[in-house]
Amino acid sequence: MKVLPGNPEVKASREQSADSSNGISFLSQPLGRIGYRSRRVGSLIFVSSGLLLLIAVRLFWIQVVDREEHLAEIYRRKAEISIQGPTGRILDRDGSFMAVTDARPTIGANPRLIGSPWTAARALAPDLDMSVDALYGLLTKDRAYVYLKRQVTTETEEAVRSLELAGIEIRQETARLYPNGQDFARNFIGQVNIDEEPLNGIEAQYARTLSGKAGLSQGYVANTAARSMRLPGGDLNYQAPEPGSDLVTTIHAPTQYLAEGILKRAVEESEANWGTAVVLDAETAEVLALVDIERGGKNAMARVAATSGAYGKTFEPGSVSKTFTIAAAMELGAVSSEEMFEIPSSYQYADKKYSDPYSGQILAVSEVLAKSSNVGTIQIAERLGADQMYHYLKAFGFGKYSSGDDEIPSLPHESRGKLKLPQDWEGTDLANISFGQGLSVTAIQVAGAYNVIANDGRYISPSLVRGTLSPAGSYRPLSKPLGQKVLSASTTREMREMLKGVVVHGTGTRAAVDGYAVAGKTGTAQKPMTNRRGYGDEYTSIFAGFVPVAEPKITIVVVLDEPKDHSAGRAVAPVFSAIAAEVLSAIGVPEGE
Repeated sequence: MKVLPGNPEVKASREQSADSSNGISFLSQPLGRIGYRSRRVGSLIFVSSGLLLLIAVRLFWIQVVDREEHLAEIYRRKAEISIQGPTGRILDRDGSFMAVTDARPTIGANPRLIGSPWTAARALAPDLDMSVDALYGLLTKDRAYVYLKRQVTTETEEAVRSLELAGIEIRQETARLYPNGQDFARNFIGQVNIDEEPLNGIEAQYARTLSGKAGLSQGYVANTAARSMRLPGGDLNYQAPEPGSDLVTTIHAPTQYLAEGILKRAVEESEANWGTAVVLDAETAEVLALVDIERGGKNAMARVAATSGAYGKTFEPGSVSKTFTIAAAMELGAVSSEEMFEIPSSYQYADKKYSDPYSGQILAVSEVLAKSSNVGTIQIAERLGADQMYHYLKAFGFGKYSSGDDEIPSLPHESRGKLKLPQDWEGTDLANISFGQGLSVTAIQVAGAYNVIANDGRYISPSLVRGTLSPAGSYRPLSKPLGQKVLSASTTREMREMLKGVVVHGTGTRAAVDGYAVAGKTGTAQKPMTNRRGYGDEYTSIFAGFVPVAEPKITIVVVLDEPKDHSAGRAVAPVFSAIAAEVLSAIGVPEGE
């Protein structure tokens, strides 16, 4: 092979190749490299062993010697998670559930795990009864969790679960449920929001009693660059939540149900704006039924109101107030039941002349009440005077809360009505107040007042709650005032007979109940105008009474606001009769006097 001159690298290479043919140079060079590599590997092994030993020592030191110090560095903070205790139940007087707390499924999502938000929104929309656009807006949020629809039915839960969509979560939340239906007794039970925060009614009034005691889940949390992570084991502390106490009401659920149905029909048929009905146990003044029905307009459907008009709505009582004027005069001995009063064609009091449909007649006091004579009542009131009239109206429960207190309401948003102090009465006030104008009252006040005559002359504050039931099952009755004596036994007996006459041959004949003697009084109250002094052409119609007369078991008040036929004898007396008949049967009162 020809070698080109002047290229030393090629020449050396060829010489080396030639020398290597004798086997000596070939072996001496690789042996040197092998020795170098062996020394390097040995050094690496030595270093690695040392590192492992150091790591092992360090781990031992951290885990054993300095364990507490390094745990303090890892466990940067203690995490406490409050677990809300279940809200107590609301029961009727016999222990039937009216409001309970239970778990309900809630549909949520982690938008970051949703592959196709639009596809998921279209799939979920029918089951969640939501628009696709609304769901798409939620599913495209940059959050780890969003609510889609809270507290859905189990049918909705199953439908969503069957879609098997990635990123959709189903959780269980506590919810307030109403076994008898959403509307049943909601006027006084009240409502809570979706987080079980009370809004009104006895839910709000007794929130502290019903609220559960929160539990606690406590542990240590390690902080990382991305998030805080709960560490398993260790010094964890768990305190179980406790449910709130149950509230036992005075309500008799069957009576409540029957009265709601009757009053709803009455409001619809009479085209009234609203109606209310109160049923009391005559002996204890406990509320057996409290019904409030309202309509949003003349053509709207009637339904149970969200709040209690029986406690909150005020109206002038009209002729039902004549009962208290006459009872007070009889108690003071100012008149007797058979005393006669001449009814003139017009009667001057202060600066006003009063007329009467019974002008020219001579009426006994019992007839003044039965026929509802304004002029006869004014003449009786004159014998009382303002101070005594005011005193007895207050004793009957007017001008104060039904709790019997001037400051403490029996139910949130309760009204005290309006009853002026006697020193502020002027002009025709005494005359007007005697027959139910110039003062305002609530249905629960009228019920408590009429119950005085049913309950042997004693005023007892109407009550809605009997007591509480602890989670352990211990019953604790609420303390109740003994009441106060307003009328004597003799006055009470006479007033019962006089009110019985109103139903037998007076203005309240349509309030009669087959098989029972009924006592009561009608009231057709002209409503004052809101924009100026005087009265307009609208009326509130009332009937108040009790049954049976000899030994009263129930006291009932019915009110209709602006019925198309405003005569109380025609509009509300039949409603009283229907409710009384059903309640007497439901609570097992035998027929008779």
